[in-house]
Amino acid sequence: MSWLGLLSALVIKPAAVASVAFVMTAMMRRTRAAARHAVWAATIGATLALPLLAAGLPDLRVSRLDEGVRRMSAVAQRASATHAPATVTPVESPQVVAPTPVPGELGGFTGWRVRWTLVLTWALVTLLLLSRRVAAEVRVRRIARRARPASDRLSRLGVRIARLDRTSAELRVSELVASPAVVGIVRPVVLLPEAAESWNDADLEAMLVHELGHVARRDCLVNLCADVAASIYWCNPLVRLAAKRLRLEAERSCDERVVTAGTDRNAYAELLLRAAHAGRCALGASRAATAMSRARELESRLVMLLDGPASYSPVSRAVTIALVATGTSITLPAAALTLSAADTAIAQALPPEPDRVGDSVATPASERVPVRIYAGRLDQRVAEALSGRDSLLARRLLIASRHTPTHAADLVRERAAWALTRATEGRLIEPLLESLSDGDWRIQAYAAWALAIANDARAVPQLIFLLRHPVWRVRAMAAYALRESRDPRAFAVMRDALTDPAWQVRSEAVEYVAVVGGRDARDLVRARLGDRHVAVRHAAERALNTL
Repeated sequence: MSWLGLLSALVIKPAAVASVAFVMTAMMRRTRAAARHAVWAATIGATLALPLLAAGLPDLRVSRLDEGVRRMSAVAQRASATHAPATVTPVESPQVVAPTPVPGELGGFTGWRVRWTLVLTWALVTLLLLSRRVAAEVRVRRIARRARPASDRLSRLGVRIARLDRTSAELRVSELVASPAVVGIVRPVVLLPEAAESWNDADLEAMLVHELGHVARRDCLVNLCADVAASIYWCNPLVRLAAKRLRLEAERSCDERVVTAGTDRNAYAELLLRAAHAGRCALGASRAATAMSRARELESRLVMLLDGPASYSPVSRAVTIALVATGTSITLPAAALTLSAADTAIAQALPPEPDRVGDSVATPASERVPVRIYAGRLDQRVAEALSGRDSLLARRLLIASRHTPTHAADLVRERAAWALTRATEGRLIEPLLESLSDGDWRIQAYAAWALAIANDARAVPQLIFLLRHPVWRVRAMAAYALRESRDPRAFAVMRDALTDPAWQVRSEAVEYVAVVGGRDARDLVRARLGDRHVAVRHAAERALNTL
């Protein structure tokens, strides 16, 4: 995945879904908190489902990311256009030629290192946040196990209220909690402080109505999903804010249940203040427990209780259907959003990509690598290679170096001559393998071409890696080498290469899949009969004739 693809998955797509929820809940400010809570719960579920939805939906491609990217790409194009491409000196020349520097040229692996650094950073932070959440869950479960059963008075009152709400939960008393809270994902438990046994019946009833409201709505499970989403999308402030709003609306919804049950607003507000003054859940377990009073949320809850509307209009079925349809109409396009074209634009601004679309004819001169070696020294290396363990490859390259070009893009002679210069102590394949990791994309492309002739299995892992290179010429050479190798280890990436932006890569992938694809080969190749480039269509036709 490119860095822009990672940005889209972690920031842009979930932000689009969360933004819709913010707009919807702002329009629903006069409705019940339970309705707003349902919107936020659906938002959290949609963000968690985004990867699955994106995998099952067709791509919705965006032609441009923003004006800044377009300007950056245009600047890179003008910079590369003002410098002549590197030229090549004939192998026979005794002159030592220095390479012509190309401004803005970056090695392909540099960008990949940055992407992997970002991915590892995201993964480490995600694991840290998830581990903290799991640890909090373990702590509250330990507290619940150590708590003692509630007294007969509390139990009878809890059973009566639970029957009215058509729910059930175990009531337990613990000295480790200072205010009522609900814990447990599968089997919810209402934890009460020891002081609750001395509360009057009115306060106990209000408290139990509030906590059993959390049980009826499975808020412990919903909050866990919200915390998981906030941990995965920790770099997205909108998702974290959505998780906070979910918890807030859950508390407001339970407050509404208490007031609707007949409890006086002022008396209930005083009860919340007393519970907040007593303290929060002990042992740092508040994230895993749905506490009755949280200091962060108490002020807004009291404002809603005391200054809110006297009654709340219920959400009609028509409005519910409209909300679901609106959310779905935004979530599905957000999941299908693909910034591939914008990704290409950014990639163009980094390496000197000569063919910026992939389906046009680019000057081959931009790929040439100057040969920096005296003819006598080259003859010595060729002689050593011909007598070394890679002599077969050396002979093939020597023959290719005498090739007569048939057109401007025919760089066989230049590539073969360069590959022979890499000979070291009679070895050729090892130096070429090392060249696959070079910082110059042109050297990577030349090395991949030479290794296609060598057909050495040791090159396959690196060639697979090069199929994700931002420069299409490198990808094309890697695909050519993998096609020559017919190694089944490359099937997954070569199947993905069937939709590569560059037709040169797609045509190589078609021929590879036709040979290695197995039972799915015919269907995969047939799909390329409708390719936008004629060369790929012809390659698919030829491949189908052999299947």
